[in-house]
Amino acid sequence: MKYAAAIMVPLPHIAIMIAALEYVFAAWAGLYYPPLNPVYDIGGALPYYLSYAGPALVAICAGWALSLTRLSPLVIAPQPKAKPSILFELDILFAVGLAGIVAARFLQDSPFGFAALLLGYLRFVGVYGRMILRAQGWLWRLAIAVAAEVFLATEAEMFNPLLLWCLWTFGIWLYCFRPRFRLIVICIVIGAILLPALQEAKWRLRGGLPEIDIETGAAYETNRGEEDAISKTFEWLKYLWEGTWRTVTFKLPEDFLGDTVARYNQGWIITRTMAFVPYIEPHARGETLRSAARAALLPRFIDPDKVSAGGQANMERYAGIVLNERTSMNLGYAGEMYVNFGVTGGTLACGGYALAFGLLFRWVFRRAMSAPLWWSLVPFVFFDALKGDDGIAEVLNWTTKACFVAAFAVLFLPNLRRALFSTKAYGNTGGLVADPAQRPVTHP
Repeated sequence: MKYAAAIMVPLPHIAIMIAALEYVFAAWAGLYYPPLNPVYDIGGALPYYLSYAGPALVAICAGWALSLTRLSPLVIAPQPKAKPSILFELDILFAVGLAGIVAARFLQDSPFGFAALLLGYLRFVGVYGRMILRAQGWLWRLAIAVAAEVFLATEAEMFNPLLLWCLWTFGIWLYCFRPRFRLIVICIVIGAILLPALQEAKWRLRGGLPEIDIETGAAYETNRGEEDAISKTFEWLKYLWEGTWRTVTFKLPEDFLGDTVARYNQGWIITRTMAFVPYIEPHARGETLRSAARAALLPRFIDPDKVSAGGQANMERYAGIVLNERTSMNLGYAGEMYVNFGVTGGTLACGGYALAFGLLFRWVFRRAMSAPLWWSLVPFVFFDALKGDDGIAEVLNWTTKACFVAAFAVLFLPNLRRALFSTKAYGNTGGLVADPAQRPVTHP
């Protein structure tokens, strides 16, 4: 990742790292820290599960690698100038993002709730743009953006977006500032300490994993009652501090470790799916992919019957688990590929999934060689593509809608548009050597 970050934002590396954690490593760790609820425990089925997940992970790595073949720039684009006109428009995106947070709270139950959510995340585009330009003021803007995300995460008790934005910020930081290896190691150690602490804080805030009845497969969560968002935020910060102290002093209880592993372990869902399909429910043969494409292309006010986010339909049909409206789980793209095509076909489809997003990333890469501000849009557009636990419908819907929102934002911001599409903005040749006597740049 450090090597690649010298020339690009390391999206493929982050995607592979998350897939390895959720599909393989957490499943293996579950042998040593099994969850209290046997529904989440893979147990002796681990070799059977890894016979699919292992090759699928290899296929995912191969898909990303193939998308980046023969993609080595001869000249790195020079550091762009932080022009006041561009900084002003980046601040507009930041302000629109903060306004989008407020709008999303009022529109969350309306057909425009998702659009407001996307607008809210434009604040990170504004921050990352300043980081790429190395302009002053990016740090306090980043602090505001992350603080808002903490507030929203504790209110909704959903912390996946917070973790992903932290990962994205780490990737952008690597690309922008090329930190020393020692500093990178320190950040990784801090992340390793905070990861179980964050999980414990969420665990205590939500009252543990959803209880799933072994016989019926019905899932339900503990009802904590009504509580204002500010109180929950301070409660979560208290849990986070206590969890950090327990992690540092190695005093984490085994039931918490089992719960932590289960939350990161997408393997138990796929294992249950492999026992359910095709023996109880036949393979979907591409049905969920067609539904995902339809959901991504059509807004809900045009197609009110399109598939909904949350995974309730897929989990009940292909895993035999009945979720309530408050509980969100899904098959993940590896599980969904198995549901459609079986072990061999699902493995190849996982590689094709990574290759498809890799080719889109390649398209951005080639443009970012002449206009580095393109990298500020990568986290926004590819945000959901990193997750291994969301369904393909959610991923395609996010990616498609995020592209539309980004396109409209660029359309109405002329200075940013010129910075993205004009090679003259940086005085370079789009990553190609203009003078034959010029020596190619080598990267460490």
